Amino acid sequence: MATTMSTVTASPAHPSSTIVNVSEDADLRLIRVLASTTTDPSAFESTCSSLISSGDAAGLLRAVISQPGAITGLLDESYSVDECASAFSLLAALLDRVRNAELEKELGGALVDSVCSAVDGGKRKSEKRSAMVAALFNLRSDGGEKTRLLAKIVELADTASLTPGMPKGVSALADMLESNALQATLALWGSVPDIERRALYKAVVKAMDSVLVQLAEEGKGEKGAASVEVEAERKIKATKERKQTYLSLILETYSENSQVETEALSYAQEASIGAIRDPISLFSYQQNLLHLPAVLALQKKSPQTAALYDLLKIFHEGKLQDYRDFTSMPDKSSVFTTFDLDEEECMRNMCLLSLISLAGEHEEIPYTAIASTLEIKEDQVEKWVILGVSSGLMEAKMDQLRKVVLVQRCAVRKFGPNEWAALKIRLDKWKSNVRGVLDALKNSGDSAAMDGQ
Repeated sequence: MATTMSTVTASPAHPSSTIVNVSEDADLRLIRVLASTTTDPSAFESTCSSLISSGDAAGLLRAVISQPGAITGLLDESYSVDECASAFSLLAALLDRVRNAELEKELGGALVDSVCSAVDGGKRKSEKRSAMVAALFNLRSDGGEKTRLLAKIVELADTASLTPGMPKGVSALADMLESNALQATLALWGSVPDIERRALYKAVVKAMDSVLVQLAEEGKGEKGAASVEVEAERKIKATKERKQTYLSLILETYSENSQVETEALSYAQEASIGAIRDPISLFSYQQNLLHLPAVLALQKKSPQTAALYDLLKIFHEGKLQDYRDFTSMPDKSSVFTTFDLDEEECMRNMCLLSLISLAGEHEEIPYTAIASTLEIKEDQVEKWVILGVSSGLMEAKMDQLRKVVLVQRCAVRKFGPNEWAALKIRLDKWKSNVRGVLDALKNSGDSAAMDGQ
């Protein structure tokens, strides 16, 4: 994604690799370049020259936008990506001279559309298009407009620049789309309407689908070293996680029941499936999913989506017995086939989540309690505790002599009245312990004072 401004020294009548000199007559030089690929170069140049003379920036932009060939010329192979972006920056700068704010936004959108629709020999020049839109993006200050432009950049970008899981700095765009980084950026841009955020998040989800397809294709031809396969799997996992994160962000933009429509339900269904398939990797991020209006609406969409919601609720709040009860119901069990869910993997994740719930309820857990909860043999307990710790959702130590697990920290799956009551008991206990320590220190200090007398 090129965003830097190139400065060159000449602009011959016939376009070459030299486009624009940033000087007093830069606009005229740019128009000569753009005119060469229009249907009537002479008339186009004459019209634009007149508009430049009269200082009509809006009219000049309209003249360029109305001639598809003008923008197409910038995609010519004679020009580098940086030169193409530099030339387009001059056009984008004209927007600042448009004195009507609404017209400015309208022309900015039309300018981007002209870039996206321009073709050269039937082949899209994605890299140049992305650089051109990026040039406009860097010149604009309105948060909503920058959000729209970023969505266009994502749509135009190639999969290599979008792939997550690469070292930081390899792709500025992939780094920018890290969810926390993007949320911080949007906050800096000010109040960005939900509809603009939603469009951007949708573009990212679509882009991640393209990345997954590309990674799958690359995987077919890259069977070899174990390190290569591990790296490919890591990128696939990172891409799936980014897609799931943005599905959740899309759903958060539907804050009212009245906003939920067919598309929202489709995203809700996809996000629910993703959360059930991998409830561990994005545990904290998905905690609010169950209560979003679009996801709640799945209960009324159809019997199949109602069953999907019920299963999602179990994965969020339930335990292994709840899951077994669900799978024993004939009208519910078909959900696995309907939504292509792996029952074995679901069972494994449910066992792990049940262990997390148990750890959240007790500071010390006997091996027998874990074996009973997970319906496993006692000699398998340590394996599951290791899995729980490696998931990052709990910290614990095993006392093999006493056959107990000592819980140090644990993620909370559900926080309701019972959890508040448990927290109160722990806080009261902590206060009592602290009070005891303070009393002991006070008594020790009093004794020392008396001895000194």
